[in-house]
Amino acid sequence: MREVLLGVLEEYVETARPVASVSVARRSASAVSSATVRAAMAELTELGLLTQPHPSAGRVPSDRAFRLYVDHLMTLDVWRDAVPSGVGRDLARAAGGVEDTMRRAADLVADVTGQLGFSFTLAVDRIRLRHVHFVRVSSERVTALLVTERGGFETRVIEECDSDQRTLDDASARLSGLVSGCTLTEARARLLSTIERERERSDALWRRTFALGRAGLVSQPMAELYVSDVNLLLSHPEFADVHRLRQVLGALEEKERIMKLLDKIVKADVFRVVIGSELEDPNIQECAVVTAPLGNLPLSGGLGVIGPVRMRYDRVIPIVRYVSEQIANCIA
Repeated sequence: MREVLLGVLEEYVETARPVASVSVARRSASAVSSATVRAAMAELTELGLLTQPHPSAGRVPSDRAFRLYVDHLMTLDVWRDAVPSGVGRDLARAAGGVEDTMRRAADLVADVTGQLGFSFTLAVDRIRLRHVHFVRVSSERVTALLVTERGGFETRVIEECDSDQRTLDDASARLSGLVSGCTLTEARARLLSTIERERERSDALWRRTFALGRAGLVSQPMAELYVSDVNLLLSHPEFADVHRLRQVLGALEEKERIMKLLDKIVKADVFRVVIGSELEDPNIQECAVVTAPLGNLPLSGGLGVIGPVRMRYDRVIPIVRYVSEQIANCIA
């Protein structure tokens, strides 16, 4: 049955049409009859791996079938061999600042895969803090270094002239103990709550810690999201239906909605493929997302593609993985 399921998957990815048993038998490396294939397809349908849109139609792989297929691909060690030559050079030629490189990386994976490319960076409000450290950089200024659980960091410059570095170190340790594991929003709320409880406390270090924390745990601008040319969706038969295409485009245009989705998907040092109903958004349940984190860069975010569930994962996965690894080498 495994060979039959793979045959249906490959045929469906190529044609975007329901697959007949005769087509699978023709593709099979072993000499099997259409009747044998038909029986296997019926059993795969009962298992929920294939669906039949109409009684007289062929079979279509389910999201579950694509999940099994992707999980199998992820065990194979063939990624770099599947990346077209010159992809890294194309990104390096456009290397510059963070924003330019991230945009170019998204356009590059879109060009090579034929899917909708995207790149994004997460605001520190969306990620959890590991610790906070204050460093004096001049007689009147202190830098607040916010280190996240994902290994990235952000900085804030504070006007402060009263504390020496030892006091700053002690305040850093106290504040880190208070807000470790919190998002920036949660950290501010916890700090304010602690200030209220400790209002009568005479500890000068606590008062200094509170003052530094209120100044250092400020919000920065929202996360950045870049999406490549949405016209790429028009090349896929799944989106020939105007209503379906409008749903997907509408979801993509809601930046905050997509950022919340990507925030759930992307995890530190984890490459992920999320398929169909796994996205938990009815407007894009016909889609799949392939995404990779940004590795060792001093920011949190990711790179990936959005396309139909019926995509060439054996091509898309290695390209997204490779380009995401190259971004850190290209940012000046």
